[in-house]
Amino acid sequence: MTIRHIVTAMLRRWYAPLALLLCAVLATALMLHDGGTYSTRTVISFMRPSTTTLSPSNGTNDSNIIAFAAAVTAQVNNGRAAARYSMDDAPFYGAGIREGVLVDLADSGNQWAATIDKAEIEVQVVGRTLDWVESRQQQLIDKIVSTAESQQAQLSVTDDGRITASVVPLTTQIEHVTPSRSALVTAFAAMLAVALLIGAWASVGIDRMLTARHDRASDSAKGQTP
Repeated sequence: MTIRHIVTAMLRRWYAPLALLLCAVLATALMLHDGGTYSTRTVISFMRPSTTTLSPSNGTNDSNIIAFAAAVTAQVNNGRAAARYSMDDAPFYGAGIREGVLVDLADSGNQWAATIDKAEIEVQVVGRTLDWVESRQQQLIDKIVSTAESQQAQLSVTDDGRITASVVPLTTQIEHVTPSRSALVTAFAAMLAVALLIGAWASVGIDRMLTARHDRASDSAKGQTP
């Protein structure tokens, strides 16, 4: 099969590549009308009593406080393990998520080995609208703080001896993520290339099938001729 044969098949069965090209154009149009995604990564730090995030010895590296943060995370997630990706610092929407939440301990490791060295819970929220992301963000922050309080209350820990949970400053901001013009052009070019490749394959397949059917019909007609 030469390039000439492929081009001939595409011209002869023009409807196959045309249909795929139209699908590529439609997919690009949908991307252009996509309003983007709202995303946030909020960090809640667990510290010793009467300390702050700026205190030099606030206990965020203490193994006991890290264990407590892990217990809070497990309860917030209803005992289910959070999804893990190759890089913990990669944005949640980078995994293809367009609406969802992820609550997990801050992990400085990778997909092969977890490294939990801080008593911090990361709350990642991705959504289509700013209101939805803000609402889910606040709900999860409130749930984490209340869970930490209730767990210590069950153990009868006094108020002045309780581990405190505090939102790390500047981590509550929500960013609006939209594809750049160059990314859209690259995606459109890639979809056109894929559409042409699949269109060429489909054209050749259809052409072979119809040609074989035509040949069988011709042979049958010749066999019936007296």
